[in-house]
Amino acid sequence: MSNKIIINAVDSEECRIAKIKDNKLEEFHLETTAREITKGNIYKGIITRVEPSLQAVFVDYGSDRHGFMQKHEIHSDYYQDVNSGDRSLKKIVKRGQELVVQISKDSVMKKGATLTTLISLPGRYIVLMPGSNTRGVSRQIDKDDERKRLKDILSGLKIPEGFGVIVRTAGRDCTKTILAKDLSYLLRIWRSIKKQVNQESAPALLFKERDLAVRSIRDYFTPDTTEILIDDESVYKEVRDFVSIISPKHRKIVKQYNKAKPIFTKYQLEKQIASIFDSRVSLKTGGSIVLNQTEALVAIDVNSGKATTKESVEQTALQTNLDAAEEIARQLRLRDLGGLIVIDFIDMRDSKHKIRIEKSMKAHLKEDKARTKTSRISRFGLMEMSRQRIRPSIESGSFVPCIHCQGKGLTMSVEALGLIFLRKLRLETLKSEKTGVRGIVPVEVAAYLLNKKRSELLDLEVRRELSIAIEGDSSMKPGDSKIVYE
Repeated sequence: MSNKIIINAVDSEECRIAKIKDNKLEEFHLETTAREITKGNIYKGIITRVEPSLQAVFVDYGSDRHGFMQKHEIHSDYYQDVNSGDRSLKKIVKRGQELVVQISKDSVMKKGATLTTLISLPGRYIVLMPGSNTRGVSRQIDKDDERKRLKDILSGLKIPEGFGVIVRTAGRDCTKTILAKDLSYLLRIWRSIKKQVNQESAPALLFKERDLAVRSIRDYFTPDTTEILIDDESVYKEVRDFVSIISPKHRKIVKQYNKAKPIFTKYQLEKQIASIFDSRVSLKTGGSIVLNQTEALVAIDVNSGKATTKESVEQTALQTNLDAAEEIARQLRLRDLGGLIVIDFIDMRDSKHKIRIEKSMKAHLKEDKARTKTSRISRFGLMEMSRQRIRPSIESGSFVPCIHCQGKGLTMSVEALGLIFLRKLRLETLKSEKTGVRGIVPVEVAAYLLNKKRSELLDLEVRRELSIAIEGDSSMKPGDSKIVYE
């Protein structure tokens, strides 16, 4: 089995990371200068608004939009009036108060970033949490003997008072020496941050997460990775040096790609990446899934399409749903879809088949770095699930709403726009005593009014005792119009 990480960074404005297994795209991450990921960055911020109705505060941390922080994300170290016993929001914090915050969720659409004062610094093998006393092991490490071994190591490490530590999934099988080195590295970073807190005035950036290439290696590199290919020399050196620190024996698998053919074309990735933006994804059995992202949730519909078997309709539905479960889990990772997700599986009568689909969905989601929760399939054939929103979706970062339809995917017909303008014209001319009026509309609407609604315009001229001129403006978008009196 071939597991590769491909990094395309030759364009300074964009960095693309692909993780492939046997030439099939399994993970894809994109970062541009216009869509920089700020999750994990640490700032010195200042509270600008306290909202008891929301049980939250707004924090100026230096961005265009102020960050949003809920009450339970405020560490007790920042509580103002600790002696009164009153734990209402206005008592524990105040406007103008300075605090150290970390971005837990990047801004999405019109929503500002979500902040927390519960700081966590991720290393290669552990996560350091200042202000906590937690000692834990990732849930992804499910073997009891390995969990016990790692907990015993943690209890033997010299962890300063007031610091929590969690062993990451990558820490599986790590020795005490390796974990101790990672801990020492993270403690140095935190001491540097604390030093800046005293020197900088709010708002200020205290710690910036590593760039996408190094972050991806830190979070997605595994011992079974056979090759890391990078097409940019500076990024190659940075990644090589980082791998030399975290896993010296794998330094040789980091290679620079120097061929003329673009690296993603060489590994036939461009077509696979382009399919990420398609709403419909074909399944190997002949069926398909359709994904629609809305502001409230992600809706996924499973269709049987051309999927047929020699057996019953029930068996066809079961096989299509099984294929869909695998592909849905993959598409959620590829597209970085988060929040509430509703899946409409093909109806099945047998309850055992429904249970099988539920187990299959959970099994395929185990590969996901994001936290996920799934429900049982309802009597309507729907499965509800939630996925941790680690970063904005690929789609939201690569597209902007259409100026014509505002992201709806639909625009009004010329006829409907013409009738709307005609009603507007009747109303406006009723209020005015002018003798002439010009109606300026998009060219297509103007043609419709002059060709199909000439009699209505003439009737309006007679009843209102004024002259009406219709003009087409090619710069106008559907729905735009202007009435000018003369």
